[in-house]
Amino acid sequence: MKKPDRDIVLFLGAGFSRNAGLPLMAEFGKEAKKQKIEEHAREKKRNAAPLLLSAKETFEGFQKLLEQKQVLTKEEVENMEKVFCIAEALHESGINSIVINGSPKGIKKLIEEIQLWLWKVYQQYPPLNKERKDEVELKVLEDFFEIIKNENIQNKITVVSTNYDIVYEYLSWQKQMSCCYPISWNINFNAGHGSKQYIYQLNEAANKTIVCKLHGSVNFFEDRIKDKHKLFVASDLGDNQSIGKSGPWEDKPALLALDSIWNIRNKYGEGFVPAIIPPTYAKLRGYSWQRKIWKNAFDAIVKAKKIIFIGYSMPESDGFIRAFFQGAFAMNSTSIQSEIYLIDPDSKKEVYQRYSDFFGSKFKSCNPLCLKEAIKNDFIKNILKV
Repeated sequence: MKKPDRDIVLFLGAGFSRNAGLPLMAEFGKEAKKQKIEEHAREKKRNAAPLLLSAKETFEGFQKLLEQKQVLTKEEVENMEKVFCIAEALHESGINSIVINGSPKGIKKLIEEIQLWLWKVYQQYPPLNKERKDEVELKVLEDFFEIIKNENIQNKITVVSTNYDIVYEYLSWQKQMSCCYPISWNINFNAGHGSKQYIYQLNEAANKTIVCKLHGSVNFFEDRIKDKHKLFVASDLGDNQSIGKSGPWEDKPALLALDSIWNIRNKYGEGFVPAIIPPTYAKLRGYSWQRKIWKNAFDAIVKAKKIIFIGYSMPESDGFIRAFFQGAFAMNSTSIQSEIYLIDPDSKKEVYQRYSDFFGSKFKSCNPLCLKEAIKNDFIKNILKV
């Protein structure tokens, strides 16, 4: 079977998943406070609760330290990206430990617990949480997937995402659209009972949408004790069986059960932690699997005729991403004239100006549009020529 000509890139930022009720990185701290992990631990509702409560206390203790030291403002400490990057900077600087909540905490352990707490906040999103379903514009996302589900479109797409969540993967599975990560992993690893697969491997990529998760994902794991360079991906679905004390999920991804992290450690060892990478300049160092993801994303941008950004503000501070695109465009063949489009959920004019300044004549969007508006007025259909 002939491989599809992949010349469309969807670049998804946190604003894309905001439609699913997930917080932006800048809102992480406030969102994290809504979690009921203390209640789960106190009432012994979940096996994973003690582990995640410890992670929460460490994260909040580090927030408090950064605020007390006047490293970050009260508002800035709610930004997970800033907090995570400072922890990574300490690690890269060779610092071994830091005092948090009155006790020394190893920097590697600090990073691990930040990853665990980030996993907790992003492992389940409101469409699957009945108490919070009113916060979600799920129909917007479903309508979006109906557009890209077109068989002449979906196999031409490469998704590049800075997000840790699996909103795209979940809705892709729900709409019966196969997607693939451009990497290989241990196929015997699973978060639940391993009864189904909803994401495929690189060698199975033909006629599937490729998804490149630039900063890792909540369903990526590493074994920090045995082999921290090997990637394990939970690609299975729930099968109406409980996971620990988390009840049946009715064929929803097993990873979204709170006790998935307990189940993984119970089966494979306590060294397993989410492979979530802070967005720092050191992010590609020592992660061979991540370099493969970035290489595939780079190649997709080099070949792309159309790049559609959804919910990514292209901040001035993200020099790495900017250099990434500049390098890719430098490798474009003379026959490829990339067109850049932006759909920004907050409809911020300054974001559009930033794109115009950076991409110049390649930038084709004229007026700020949120995703709902872009679907309603056929903006996306016209770009994709559906």
